[in-house]
Amino acid sequence: MIAQLRIDLGALRRNAARLRRLVAPARYAAVLKADAYGHGLAPVGRALAPVVDAFCVYRVDEALVLREAGVSNPVLVLGPVEPGELEAAHRARASLALWSEGSFRRDVARTARACGARFSVHAKIDTGVTRLGLDRDRAPAALAAYLADPDLALDGAFTHLAAAEELESTFTLAQLERFEAALAPLGPILSQRAVVRHAAASAAAMLFPKSRLDMVRAGIAGYGIWPSEETRCAAPALELEPVLTWTTRLVVVRSVEAGRAVGYGCTFRTARASRIGVLPVGYAEGLPRALSNSGHALVGGRRVPIVGRVCMNMAFVDVTDVPGALPGTAVTLLGRDGDERIDPNDMAAAAGTIGYEIVARLPASIPRVYDDLTAENAATAASASARSSVPS
Repeated sequence: MIAQLRIDLGALRRNAARLRRLVAPARYAAVLKADAYGHGLAPVGRALAPVVDAFCVYRVDEALVLREAGVSNPVLVLGPVEPGELEAAHRARASLALWSEGSFRRDVARTARACGARFSVHAKIDTGVTRLGLDRDRAPAALAAYLADPDLALDGAFTHLAAAEELESTFTLAQLERFEAALAPLGPILSQRAVVRHAAASAAAMLFPKSRLDMVRAGIAGYGIWPSEETRCAAPALELEPVLTWTTRLVVVRSVEAGRAVGYGCTFRTARASRIGVLPVGYAEGLPRALSNSGHALVGGRRVPIVGRVCMNMAFVDVTDVPGALPGTAVTLLGRDGDERIDPNDMAAAAGTIGYEIVARLPASIPRVYDDLTAENAATAASASARSSVPS
């Protein structure tokens, strides 16, 4: 075993239940983009299907994976879609994010006519991220056109918030005001058509209750990872359980003298007679190169430093203070060993990034093992597995 990821589906479902209670009465949409933040798209989708209202993904092929896995919940594709993907998306009953008043909207409508049923769309409005979305001044006219189009079913309207991880964010409040202003001219008909309004992701749902609207799109928090320290401080009553554990094993332990260089570039030299362990994972396996001489791992219940440069497929740890560390000894990169724990935000802080990036960049090639130990979850998994054999 070079490395392994263990995913606790019970913890995943408990996190979802807690977050759903937090945001009620708003609906709860779990975000599964980037292979469910590195946790595995199909298994996570099956595990969460009974406890969430909807799913959000980034690409059409992700929606197709969920349907092939037997997931029947509504699925919204948040990212750009190629015209050649439209028929498959329609067949999968996926909703599309629409921010076009031009050719793409016509392609969507044409596909709906060819398939004999309206295409579900959610209108995206840019309120300050300056990324995707209708300009808020043009949004009312565009939404009116979507509502009038017989080939489109406008099922939602949404925006993304740029600074919602901050405790005091006047920008977030301004974005919400812009969003509400863009929808206001069509308020009665949007309400009559039950168009779902959504703006909040994990952080905003915790810090800005006003942002929850009709639905919340929660991603990172569902995996037991706090979006920011501000959210952890602001929601002390909310318990989030880490879902993922990442382990590997020592392949070599070298006894070396003081002053020995370790790794490429000789960026680390031992200050004492040392025992240097070699790990069979590097940046190609998702261990950030930025952890060179700055990160930690857990060996024998102790925190040990990552020394030298992280290589493409290998890395080094100083196990001098762990006498029992031998070739084959387990190493925890993310998770708990004894009284010590390293979570994605800990690793991210050492690497100068964010916890989102740590888990989202875990390669699909690392084997994932799914734990779901409660009787309730076992029954749910069995039911989901049975459904996955039925064409959707």
